[in-house]
Amino acid sequence: MKVRKRNRDELHSMCTEQLAQRVKLGDQLATPREVDHTAFFGKRGDAKAAAEELSRSGFTVHVSRRGFGTYLVEASATTDVEWDTVDEFVDDVFEIVTRYNGVYDGWGGGVVLRSAP
Repeated sequence: MKVRKRNRDELHSMCTEQLAQRVKLGDQLATPREVDHTAFFGKRGDAKAAAEELSRSGFTVHVSRRGFGTYLVEASATTDVEWDTVDEFVDDVFEIVTRYNGVYDGWGGGVVLRSAP
């Protein structure tokens, strides 16, 4: 499985686009929700090391094998998706993933709409 490696600026650009779409949809960015992060690794040991550090940082983490020589790390945490929060968690996860030779694929989470009065 070939995953395109993104640099930090590309990730932040993608986040800006995602947040702009969320605002258009009426997402209540300040409302906490489960946010999932995905990353890919070529070595099991690197995936496990990144998963352990993400876990120590408060994430719930799952590691699985995806084909020959590819390991997927899925990390989730409950948080808001305000602009500053997103910048911070993208930087944090990117740093951990790249430290262990992984490729951070990004994040996602549900859209939280204002409840009807």
